[in-house]
Amino acid sequence: MATRNPWLKFKALLQGEGRTVVEVISNNGDGTSTVQLRSGEQIKVAGEQVQPPNKAIIKNGRLEYQVPNLPTSIVEV
Repeated sequence: MATRNPWLKFKALLQGEGRTVVEVISNNGDGTSTVQLRSGEQIKVAGEQVQPPNKAIIKNGRLEYQVPNLPTSIVEV
């Protein structure tokens, strides 16, 4: 049964975690990689398909694919 609740319809569009751009610090040799978030925090994620020091997308704790190394900026609204 389809819902008419706009909030539930919106939440259905947001499947799982979002995607995050990270910098690959190292491939650990055990099927994981260490990556650095924009905040500077380093975390371990599954996957080794992107070589350091490239940028990549992580989704649901998994290294997905390489992205171009473009400049970024943070704007507060």
